[in-house]
Amino acid sequence: KDIIDAADKYSIVNLKLEAEAVFLNSTKFTFDNAMDNLLYADAKNCALLKESVLDFFAENSTEAINKISFSDFPGSVVKDLMVAFDRSKKRILKDYGSDSEDDDEEDDGEDYSLMRVSELRRKLDAKGLDVDGPREAMIEALNNSDGLNHTSAEE
Repeated sequence: KDIIDAADKYSIVNLKLEAEAVFLNSTKFTFDNAMDNLLYADAKNCALLKESVLDFFAENSTEAINKISFSDFPGSVVKDLMVAFDRSKKRILKDYGSDSEDDDEEDDGEDYSLMRVSELRRKLDAKGLDVDGPREAMIEALNNSDGLNHTSAEE
């Protein structure tokens, strides 16, 4: 976490992202540390860490409800938690062979709202956009970029 803190303080994005990935790979989430890691990830804009903690909550929701105090849960994270639950639900449906919800989806444009942070970062990098920041900012940047691309294609 010290490296993440220093990289964040001095805006060294690549170091921060690498340190976040190393921290994530070396951390096992438990009901004792999940909320602390979520609050830290939210404060430092560590989107990948935040996503992983929220996935932990989604995959262990019944136990989390009983074992974790959500009194410090940041309101700004609720939408990301809902995305984690939706991804978890879709994975379960896919694992059990039910793809009825997927049949109704349109492929006219990319829906960034359910993409994982790593996929959003790859798309941002491919477009030469900033890959650091909260998930919502990444989605907004991609949507804005798509809007600019669609506008220039129409001219």
